Formats: sequence, C-alpha cells, structure tokens
Amino acid sequence: MRRSAARLYIAKVLLSAACAPVLGLCAPPVAAQHAPAAGRDALQEITVTARKVAKTDEEVKEQVETALHSDRYIFSEHVAVTSKNGVVTLRGIATDYWDVIAMKRLVRRMPGVKRVVDNIDISLGD
Repeated sequence: MRRSAARLYIAKVLLSAACAPVLGLCAPPVAAQHAPAAGRDALQEITVTARKVAKTDEEVKEQVETALHSDRYIFSEHVAVTSKNGVVTLRGIATDYWDVIAMKRLVRRMPGVKRVVDNIDISLGD
C-alpha cells in the first residue's frame, strides 16, 4: 500500500511540474521582467581589483622541494631543485624513468612554474 501511495505522489508532482507552464502558473524569468533598454545601457562595466602577484624564485624553489619530498610515490631524495625566472631545473639521480616523468608532471602543475628542465640521470642500481 505504501509503495503505491508513493508512486501516486510522485506522479502528481511530475504532472503538476509539467502542466504548470502550460496553465500559466509559473512566474516569468527574472531576466524577462527587468530587460534593459537596448543600446549602450545594456552593457555593465566590470572592474578588476585583484593583481596577480608573481612568486619569487626562492618561494617557487621551496614550494617545489616541499611537493617533491611530500609525495610518497616519488623517490626524490637525490634530486636538487633550482629556480630562475619561473624555470625550474631538476638535477640529480633517479632510480626509474617513471620517477622522472612523475617529478616533471608534478612540478609542471605548480603555480609560478613556466618551464621544467630535466637534468636527472637514471641509475638502475648497478
């Protein structure tokens, strides 16, 4: 009995939602109520107040080092990071090519990084 009552209620709600625009029970959209006059008054002025603050090389370097050392899937113990004008250079030794790819991908997504230079040697533990 409850299941049929619930279905009947849902059917009533859907039917009323479908028939409301036809019967004129809905209010017109807000944009239609307050349509601006044609011409120059139709445009609104936009003012941008925020400035994009450029990060210093030291901030970028610290941020990249923190991100590399905090990622548990990347072994970056033997990698040094330098940064100059948004160009981040990774130097050192990696144990796998996939670590190099993951490091470059992680660094490339960091804010303030424009380019990543890879000077990493791959040592297979010989």
